[in-house]
Amino acid sequence: MRRLPTRTALTAALAAAGLTLVVSGCGAEDDQAAAVTSTASATPTPSASGSAPATRGGAAGSVEVVLYNVTGADVGTVTLTPVDSAVRVEGRFHGLTPGGYHGFHIHQKPVCEPKAADGAFSTAGPHFNPGGTHHGEHAGDLPPLLVDKDGTAEILTQSDRFTIDDLRRGGVALIVHAQPDNLAHIPDRYRASGAPSPGPDEKTNATGDAGDRIACGVLAKS
Repeated sequence: MRRLPTRTALTAALAAAGLTLVVSGCGAEDDQAAAVTSTASATPTPSASGSAPATRGGAAGSVEVVLYNVTGADVGTVTLTPVDSAVRVEGRFHGLTPGGYHGFHIHQKPVCEPKAADGAFSTAGPHFNPGGTHHGEHAGDLPPLLVDKDGTAEILTQSDRFTIDDLRRGGVALIVHAQPDNLAHIPDRYRASGAPSPGPDEKTNATGDAGDRIACGVLAKS
């Protein structure tokens, strides 16, 4: 009966061919059950500054946006992924104010300056709103974040109001706010002080009264 080559002999031959021997199980039958596969590996190279970029490429055309608070600490990552004619938005956050809702939007400018003269991250401008609509209908409006008692939050939603190309055409910023977002849903039985009519006033129609900007991440123009 013809003798099968030993594992040692196979390993030596395959090493010369640049292949790896993958073995399952143990014992005398291992040599007969061996499978041969081609392998490759890569080690990520850190940036020159040693810090992660604000935007990172991902699988299947997705992009990752890292958000930072006013002290420069990383507080979360949002992944944007094309899905049919929409974009899936998946975010994981930590280090946020515990136990409440926070407004979460896409803003018009890819600039996150924590020490801006008009307030932290005011350099990101207003909401991403190419249609010129009121808040609640802005392309950049996203569901608020519900932050747990440990300061973490997760979000998984989908929007067909924009594509990744739309966002990258001029670049945008993703912003977490200090307060809940009312999405400009103010019934007509309410009237703001000095407002000309009942319902949401100009500020509510612009921002949803979500307050200060506490975290910001850039999706750069490309």
